[in-house]
Amino acid sequence: MIQCHITEILHKKFGVSDKLLIARNWDEPLTGNLFRFSGVDLAYLFFELELVFEMRITSHYLDSYGFCSINSIAEIIRRCITYPQSC
Repeated sequence: MIQCHITEILHKKFGVSDKLLIARNWDEPLTGNLFRFSGVDLAYLFFELELVFEMRITSHYLDSYGFCSINSIAEIIRRCITYPQSC
């Protein structure tokens, strides 16, 4: 499951507590009050995910705050894996 890989990265690379990384929080914005990521944190996460999943995510996935939660990021990765020509 892609979400599990994302949460593992959030825990290991960004020090996010396992208590926050439960499934009910996967739709919460990473820049919101719960996770408190900065724009720089999101940029580092973006590049880390590109490295881990060996893919490039194009800017159209970032429109309208598309790269904001664990579930939305997992959906972007899923689309890029399924339809690599769209990424």
